Amino acid sequence: MIANNPYAELERRFARMSAVNRAGAILNWDRSTMMPDGASADRADQLATLGVIAHEMITAPDMTDLLARAEEGRASLGRWQAANLHEMRRAWVHESALPGDLVEARTRATSACEHAWREARKNADFKALLPTLAEVLAIMRRVGEAKAAALGTSLYDALLDEFEPGGRATRIDVLFAELRGFLPELLGRVLERQRSEE
Repeated sequence: MIANNPYAELERRFARMSAVNRAGAILNWDRSTMMPDGASADRADQLATLGVIAHEMITAPDMTDLLARAEEGRASLGRWQAANLHEMRRAWVHESALPGDLVEARTRATSACEHAWREARKNADFKALLPTLAEVLAIMRRVGEAKAAALGTSLYDALLDEFEPGGRATRIDVLFAELRGFLPELLGRVLERQRSEE
């Protein structure tokens, strides 16, 4: 550990996790752009392994204590460091809610589903996508349930929180109600304008 400085140790660990996640992003990019079709199972193994490694890093047994000690010293942190610490805690809460085997299953299922989608799109056979998509949905339901229990929210809100921190379905309902109030009229004006310009 960095000379009894829990925040500095967290920065070091999160930088290493970020490197693992960036390696996964490069493998995902390669899968989407260069990888031969027959390599998808091997690539899923590689991505699942990296996902589990990153998960094990963030859920290491001493991480809870490290976060708590860094939060105790929050007053000595700068504004950016305090915000960073907040995000570290948020990431830890999301990841620690999940067992490693579920992280691995999610990665394998989403990899298989993306490969199936590419084939379905190429062959215009989207029914072929349904089995892998159903598996992804079932796994994401399990992920949502685990995160909902950890966050004390609904399943949907727990999944939403990962991408829209603090976002809640009730806010989305309000937003869509606002859009419903003016979009139909706006759409009508846009379509009329397009017709008049033809």
